[in-house]
Amino acid sequence: MKSAWLLIIVIILLVGACASGPKINVSDAEWKGRIGTYTYEQALDELGPPNVVGESGEGKTAEWVIRQSPATSFSFGFGGGSFGGHTATGVGAGTTVSPPPSGEYLRLRFDKNGKLAEWTRVKN
Repeated sequence: MKSAWLLIIVIILLVGACASGPKINVSDAEWKGRIGTYTYEQALDELGPPNVVGESGEGKTAEWVIRQSPATSFSFGFGGGSFGGHTATGVGAGTTVSPPPSGEYLRLRFDKNGKLAEWTRVKN
């Protein structure tokens, strides 16, 4: 039984190690110098597929998640009460409302020719 658990843990670690992220260090990239020369295809090669893409008459805007904060929460409750000669206590776990996702995003706007026109780093 222990070997089965060990195998499961190894598989989970291998799958997690294979998860792809940006192939470059996004914070070290010199984005200002790439304006006018960097293409959408180069962004796909370096950063992988964007999380969000939008198109307009002016070109294409793509957004990549650089770092995402975990959105987990847990709640626990304890209560007691009495009515007449009866008393009761209880313990329960309830539904929680998680905060909206927060993190850091890279937004690149490409012109009609597919060249980088503008970049911003957004922190939520």
